[in-house]
Amino acid sequence: MLVYFTISLFIFTGILFTLRVLKLTSLIVNKGVLLSQVGIVFVSVIPAFLEIAVPLAALLGPMLTFARLSGDSEIIVIRASGISLAQLIRPILLFGLFAASIGFVVSHQLKPWGFRTLSTTLFEIARTKSTAGLEAGVFNDLGEITLYAESIDQRTGQLKGVLIEDRRKENQPRVIVARTGEIQSDPKQQTIIFDLHEGEIHEEEVDDKYVLTRYVTNKLIIDAQKFHGDDELRKNRRARELSWNELHEESASIEHMLNSPPLLEEELVKRHLEEGSLPGEEDSLTLEELKKDFRGKLRKLAFETHNRFSLPAAALLLALIGMPLGIQSPRSQKTWGAGLSALIGLIAFLLYFALFTVAKTFAEGGDIDPFIAAWLPNLITLLVAAYFLRQMSTERWQTISEGIERALLVLKRLCMPRRAVTAE
Repeated sequence: MLVYFTISLFIFTGILFTLRVLKLTSLIVNKGVLLSQVGIVFVSVIPAFLEIAVPLAALLGPMLTFARLSGDSEIIVIRASGISLAQLIRPILLFGLFAASIGFVVSHQLKPWGFRTLSTTLFEIARTKSTAGLEAGVFNDLGEITLYAESIDQRTGQLKGVLIEDRRKENQPRVIVARTGEIQSDPKQQTIIFDLHEGEIHEEEVDDKYVLTRYVTNKLIIDAQKFHGDDELRKNRRARELSWNELHEESASIEHMLNSPPLLEEELVKRHLEEGSLPGEEDSLTLEELKKDFRGKLRKLAFETHNRFSLPAAALLLALIGMPLGIQSPRSQKTWGAGLSALIGLIAFLLYFALFTVAKTFAEGGDIDPFIAAWLPNLITLLVAAYFLRQMSTERWQTISEGIERALLVLKRLCMPRRAVTAE
């Protein structure tokens, strides 16, 4: 089991890693990012792959082991010797606990470290490219921002003759011009700041009104992660990169803000300043929308908290279900080989992961309690594993395929319309 577990872990981590490499190739080709920075990005995303690969490998380890025993007819010999399959559960449990402990370390230590490192590295990439990557006299594409400057000081970030197209608000683009400006960065908030002087803001509102605003100074604050334009790397970045203590501190802070109207008002003013909007304007953030946003973040934090226990536990439960799924008839194993068991394992894991994804979506949408959503897939897996193990250990089923065939026959009888029998 350990051999098959290790091989499966490397294979599926490699597959997921390769898919990510293809998506991040644009960082090298299009953005001109240093190879060392891209290497750090690749290393930092590996823990996120391991979080998924460990439960899958824990499922395939016992499956491939018992598939080999089935192919060599050793399961028949074991049963003929009077040994119940229930007696073989102990090594499966030990193996499952071993896989779950690896998953626990990945969820609580490696994954937060990986996402923190990823976030920091991507900020450094965005900060570097926001100055050194810009060219004077050229329209520079920076995600949702297009920047043109007549001259750029690469050392200080000073700009002259600035024109910016801001497309962050859907169907409401803005054109900002400035006589001078500077590019600054905020490592704590991971934002890029365009500090502009003596200019104008041209914007067209939803009701076809044209608005011209003249200013002496203006700050344009942009999320640094948006410079590389990869939404998947930013998705749920905040919750995933927090340590266990930070998750609880963040949740307590949001709950305190939701229960304190003055703090909410202060945060609302801060958001308006960042967005360059005024309270009461059309499309400006309202207090109810801010509360809804905080409640959504609170649900994501709660789900992430429970998820760091539920996914490691899934490795143990999937290992238990892998034992009965791996037992096939010797004829089937000789015909299809280990590929049959691997295919069944992948289908079983996809069903689990689909259930997990649906539960997560409902939890973040507020339809299901995060605790129930995080543990519901595991509860269903536990019930299925217990049923399969009971049927196999009592030899009511010789193989899982036999049990599935019987279930399909029963389903077919139930679905067939009743035929009226008449006698002449």
